Amino acid sequence: MRITTSMMSNKYIKNLNKSAYEMNQLSEKVETGRRFVKGSEDPVSAIKAYKLRREYRTTEIYDTNIKDVDSFLTAAETNLTEISNNLESVYTSYLKGINGTMNAGDREIVAKELENLQRSILTSLNANFEDRYVFGGTSKEEVPFTVKNGVLHFKGINLYTQLDADDNFVNLKDLANETINIDIGLGMTFDSDSELNTDTVFDMSMSGIKFMGFGETADGIPKNLYNLIGEIKEKLVSDSFSIDEITPYIDEYEKQKAQVLVNITDIGAKTNYLNFLKTRNEDNQFNLNKKILGVEFEDPAEAIVNFKMQEYSYNAALSMGNRILQNSFIDFMK
Repeated sequence: MRITTSMMSNKYIKNLNKSAYEMNQLSEKVETGRRFVKGSEDPVSAIKAYKLRREYRTTEIYDTNIKDVDSFLTAAETNLTEISNNLESVYTSYLKGINGTMNAGDREIVAKELENLQRSILTSLNANFEDRYVFGGTSKEEVPFTVKNGVLHFKGINLYTQLDADDNFVNLKDLANETINIDIGLGMTFDSDSELNTDTVFDMSMSGIKFMGFGETADGIPKNLYNLIGEIKEKLVSDSFSIDEITPYIDEYEKQKAQVLVNITDIGAKTNYLNFLKTRNEDNQFNLNKKILGVEFEDPAEAIVNFKMQEYSYNAALSMGNRILQNSFIDFMK
């Protein structure tokens, strides 16, 4: 078969256009640094990049959640420390009050100090962080702690009698153990009954009644710290004041006060755990970002070399065409 000039020209134009297209693609890689702009250019890498970016986005959500929980725990620790300090002041005050050298007038002054400390404790119990009450459990709108007739209530429930506004008994243990579960990268899963596996989430709830206490002892002494302070205050100003009568209330107060320190320690442990998770999540983000760069982006030096090689090939093709085709055609291609 005879090879005509027209056949050579068509073949040459086709190959030259292909070379120009490839050179343009490599030029874009040099300019953008990306291996591909559209998924169709490299479907396998595009799918891999999508999965990596989705995983990276998940770590960003974890990072946000961890920071939010950490800030919440910081607020809880700050307010709980204030409560603890006030409780220590209560301890100092009633020690003065039961001193044998104190007269009725002196005990009246101590009782006033206790009353002021009660107010301070109530303020800390209703501390608000962003859109949530720190010690309100799952409460967001309702002020968790209120005082009615000198008795502390939680969500409208009397912490002494455990009765609500309709005189219905409420199991406050359930409210004390309310949970607010947050996904912070522990691999949140559900069991076969579609129940959340609590080991795979972080519980950020902080119910105030867990450390303030509720209910009463077998002797009718309140277990709640706020109410105990009130009872001690009343005993101090009583005309029939006696050490023997006030001692059981002080003993119960000391017992319940220890729970505040336990909860402060618990917050510290949770904060340390969060710091560990934060570091682990940051390491995951670094590794994922490194993988994303490897999949989506070219090595700059390699991209430039490939472009220059393709540019050289294109120019060589033009030069060769100059020898085998008519000059007018080659001039046009230039």
